[in-house]
Amino acid sequence: MSLQRFISTAATVCLALVTLQMPAIAQSAQSQSPVPTAPRDGSHEFDFEFGLWKTHLRRLTQPLSGSDKWVEYDGTTKVTPVWGGRANLIELDADGPAGHITALNLRLYNPAAHQWSLNFASVRSGTIGVPTVGEFKNGVGEFYDQEDFDGRSIFVRFIITPINADEIKFEQAFSTDGGKTWELNWIANDTRIKSAATIAPAAPPDPPPVKPSAQLTPSRQTLDNAWWTGPLLANSAATLARGHFLAEPYVYDVIGTQSNSNGFGSRSYLEYGLFDRLTIGAIPVFGYNAVNGALNSSHVAMGDWTVLGQYGLTRWRPDSWVPTTGIMVEETFPTGKYDNLGTRPTNGLGVGAYTTTVAFNSQTYFWARNGRILRMRLDASEAISTTAPVNGVSVYGTDATFHGRANPGLTTYVDWAWEYSLKRSWVLALDTTYSHTGNTRVTGFDAATGSGAMTPITLNSSTVDAVGFAPAIEYSWKSTIGVILGARVLAIGHNLPTTVTPAIAINYVR
Repeated sequence: MSLQRFISTAATVCLALVTLQMPAIAQSAQSQSPVPTAPRDGSHEFDFEFGLWKTHLRRLTQPLSGSDKWVEYDGTTKVTPVWGGRANLIELDADGPAGHITALNLRLYNPAAHQWSLNFASVRSGTIGVPTVGEFKNGVGEFYDQEDFDGRSIFVRFIITPINADEIKFEQAFSTDGGKTWELNWIANDTRIKSAATIAPAAPPDPPPVKPSAQLTPSRQTLDNAWWTGPLLANSAATLARGHFLAEPYVYDVIGTQSNSNGFGSRSYLEYGLFDRLTIGAIPVFGYNAVNGALNSSHVAMGDWTVLGQYGLTRWRPDSWVPTTGIMVEETFPTGKYDNLGTRPTNGLGVGAYTTTVAFNSQTYFWARNGRILRMRLDASEAISTTAPVNGVSVYGTDATFHGRANPGLTTYVDWAWEYSLKRSWVLALDTTYSHTGNTRVTGFDAATGSGAMTPITLNSSTVDAVGFAPAIEYSWKSTIGVILGARVLAIGHNLPTTVTPAIAINYVR
């Protein structure tokens, strides 16, 4: 079901069905006397649904387009009786990789027609749509309507199937050929959380006293009213929906405040939703180094490239404290130049080793006292590298006659990031990071001048501990595209050269 409809319907189809049966009814009436029957009272057909339900739903992203791309959501549905049970109110709140759904449906019973009308409203439009009309037959609710969809007239069918007292299935389908064939576009399964008695109608309480304006409780911001690009550094724990694509190219400058150097670079995250819980991707890197008092890089060159895969473990829901979590595995390949650099050490943009990184990523939401959303990410990773053959001048500080190997140390990294939604399009972000890099050991031989003898060489980088901060501001033109601008500062730690890295990135999701 489109985000623009939660439950839709049409009396038109029902009337058409009745009209087709009129000749047979008239003929039967001539041959036999009518038998009076008591009118069917369907005003309590939805009583079984009163209560709170856990909802898992699947939505076809582009109905009637030939697409088979579905997205999934998890959340809650609350069904409350009103008017003494002659009507009921449904409130849906669900989240998924494609966003947030908040919807409301008012069901009204018509005692003359013995039918129900389902009337949908969303927070986006603030209005009630075309009603879906129908009734329960043999325990299954069937509701229809006729409406316009993308410029053409279609039939809409909504089926409610009670499986048992604590489980219900909902299915919506569209038809473009007058009901001959139907395409499903919305499938929801509800499982009961609380019994109807917990929310049964009661006498309305006395209205609370009006608070002074300065003490009024602020309205709570909804998730679909907050657009994010993500903070500058922290990985997302969410996986992309199947068939969806993300592109996030960064451009940055690593400024060495003590070495008077600039490391210009670009790093692009390209990800694709292979399945709803599995995202794959690649991270191409390019760079150019400039150092005062030395030769700059001869040209822009390729650095070490990375491929990744992330599997979603859990998903955050409004009714649960469990955050969204995922396991990510990255493999970095030694595609960047790192040794045999000759007179230009600044051409070194790689490490010469294969590096495997395993990360645990998490994300959750909080609401500030003023009603605005705080989104938090907490990521942790460990990286291990193979040894790298080293010859000549290299990024490891060796000279032109060196031959040996480098063994990069293990790296542990933790990122705690916060995003605060100022408005729908504007977000403030802050990453706080800690990293520990073990000693990198370089061993080999250096040819002695003249004699040709080989001198054993051992170099150690010592361990490095670094604490960093990355404040940033995000702006999104719409929910699928935005920009982030900020800077990472590394100035606190052990054996740490101070660097400031301004960066800008575009975030686009399709």
